[in-house]
Amino acid sequence: MSLHRATRRRVSVAAPNGDRLPASPAPADRTPRGNASDTAGPVRLRAAVLFHYAAPLVSGHFIYMMVLVMYMNFATDVLGVAPGIIGTIFFLSKIWDAISDPMVGYWSDRTRSRFGRRRSWMLASTLPLAAVSIMIWSPPEWLGEEALIAWIAVSVFSFYTVYTIYTVPQLALGAELSPEPTERGRAFGARQIALTLGMLLAFVFATPMLVDAETARASARMLAWAGALVTATAIAGCTLALPAERKDYAGRGATSPVAAMRDVLRNPHARLLLLVYFIEIFGIGGTSAMTVYLLKYITKAADYVGVVFLAYTIPAIASIPLWVSLGQRYERHRVWLFAMGLSAVGYGGIMFQDEGRIALMFFTVLVSGFASGCGQTLGQAIKADVIDYDEYLTGERKEGAYYATWNLAGKLGTGLMMALAGWALQASGFEKNVEQTELTRRTILLLMGGAPFLCMLIGMLAFRRFSLTSAEHARIRAEIDARNS
Repeated sequence: MSLHRATRRRVSVAAPNGDRLPASPAPADRTPRGNASDTAGPVRLRAAVLFHYAAPLVSGHFIYMMVLVMYMNFATDVLGVAPGIIGTIFFLSKIWDAISDPMVGYWSDRTRSRFGRRRSWMLASTLPLAAVSIMIWSPPEWLGEEALIAWIAVSVFSFYTVYTIYTVPQLALGAELSPEPTERGRAFGARQIALTLGMLLAFVFATPMLVDAETARASARMLAWAGALVTATAIAGCTLALPAERKDYAGRGATSPVAAMRDVLRNPHARLLLLVYFIEIFGIGGTSAMTVYLLKYITKAADYVGVVFLAYTIPAIASIPLWVSLGQRYERHRVWLFAMGLSAVGYGGIMFQDEGRIALMFFTVLVSGFASGCGQTLGQAIKADVIDYDEYLTGERKEGAYYATWNLAGKLGTGLMMALAGWALQASGFEKNVEQTELTRRTILLLMGGAPFLCMLIGMLAFRRFSLTSAEHARIRAEIDARNS
């Protein structure tokens, strides 16, 4: 795997916003755009391409959701670690992501390899991801308190790092499979279906097995080994089965990580999406982990953990074709704005949760689950359009840098909220496996319902300013193709 420094030819024309645009990308980058290979003209993505692109995320997201949803409860109620310590570890791991995510995105953009600049990284993640997925759930029982905390910290940091090595290039590849907004919507729709199926498997199989503190250690090891082996096999097989990557995109990343980040932040559409995405993810960042605490200590329905997560996941999957269809008929960012409103309704209802109100719990997760399918399908396709706008301004293709930055915003939001959740639980007087105080109960409700509701409303107000319409993107895409022809 080698890196190549591309030269940027700055023969420019005026852009509508006053920026200077390169008349063409780097020399020899004039291959017509098409499917994942170098065929000319718009090409409908084959079902096999969509399958091989998305399929590894079923098992990959299964092991990711195990960590996101159950690890805090596993650490506090099974391993006996204080929630504030676990929250701090998750928060510090996101600070590390602030360094690793942009670097992986930049290196992915610049990589030259016979396997392709994205597939090389995806394949390299295979064995390390399997190893750390097992490590995080298998701390030796003889470890002392300090050694156990060190084991958890190393395994959490390693897990998120290796997962980044796979997911950032994989996300970037989705934007490169086709220049057509409709096909990008299909690609990210397939990706979201795979993610949601992985989530479903985690909710149905993993969460019920990990709630019981008596058997959680053995169950966690078994699930981790199974998930790791399936994920490694799927990544290797499906990645190699994908079509060759576009040669006209190779070597056209930014000249440095600083330049890549500068261009992302100079892009007004990207800046707004980063802000909205961070606000949204910060609001819901603790909900997956806190759902177990809500059902266990407030609703008093711990046996319903798997069923409640199932009630969230099924409408999330079922809604994806609808959101993709609505995105073809209406302005996609308007559809996404509507979905944010639905999410606010769903999460806001959790504030009224109390013992025995399982019907209200199902209503809230059905609404929020249905809404969740939009952001990960239309939202990802909109991000691809924003990357096209960057090519319009700079002549470069840096999907890796852009998706790494968005990933970073999401991870920071999640990490900060999970840290706040751990600190707040500890400050409220949380004690494992006993009746909680009124302060602790209100803290759980605020983290599960109040914070997501407020953040969704703020995100909606900010996102109303988004201005990259379908018509404007079509004009930009035509200009780029004309320059490259």
